[in-house]
Amino acid sequence: MDARRQKRTQLRPRINVLGVEVDDISQRKAVGTILEMAGDKEGGKYVVTVNSEFVMLAGRDPIFLKILNGADLAVADGQWLVWAKLIFGGKEHDRVTGVDLVEKLCERCAKKAISVGFLGGFGSVAEMAAKRQKSKNPTLPVVFADSGDPTMGQDSRLKKRFLAIGRVDILFVAYGMGQQEFWIKRNKNSLDVGVFIGVGGAFDYLSMVKKRAPMWLQGAGFEWLWRLMAEPWRAKRMLRVFPLFWVLVFWQWFKNLQNS
Repeated sequence: MDARRQKRTQLRPRINVLGVEVDDISQRKAVGTILEMAGDKEGGKYVVTVNSEFVMLAGRDPIFLKILNGADLAVADGQWLVWAKLIFGGKEHDRVTGVDLVEKLCERCAKKAISVGFLGGFGSVAEMAAKRQKSKNPTLPVVFADSGDPTMGQDSRLKKRFLAIGRVDILFVAYGMGQQEFWIKRNKNSLDVGVFIGVGGAFDYLSMVKKRAPMWLQGAGFEWLWRLMAEPWRAKRMLRVFPLFWVLVFWQWFKNLQNS
């Protein structure tokens, strides 16, 4: 275990869910932790927003698993992951979603003059998401907003753009599961960015291109059902995860009981 990862583990309790280490942290503390990271001039830190699909992919891809477990902060985005974390001894019930992180951080960054950037998504959703956050928080320093390109061949072109901008304290990266994490890992040491945060499809909801579930449904832990009803094609993706995810979770729980 490297020194940075060891220090991170000592500071916050972490729960192992099928090999993926997830911080047992509330949304409020996650936001505070990211703001502290953004103030570190060393930079190059990164945050992953993990759900059950991430965990299943990590089980098949050891490189992806290493990227997730090397993150400076790994928050439980999906409700299934929150429930699994609680089964393994976690205490925090909060989902820490990409959408909520962007909104809460932008609100706080506007008050602290912490610069933010929006990278990824389809079409102009990055610019639209940035514009909406700026309208809510007029003093928010938005220094970058573009769809970009996650392919390796475009890294040098994007690097030149970031060099022209200068320091970006927090960069929200919305290339989707897997792509955004590999992009961050590949570029985190060559860009002047304090904290990279993978936020998946958050820009779609922040730009209002897609409608998020009502608050009561989010609070009940069934936002995934809302997304399924709005996008029935997700059923095939969910079937690849469920019920195998839960079979593996309860098998790990059973083995932990035997070893305790």
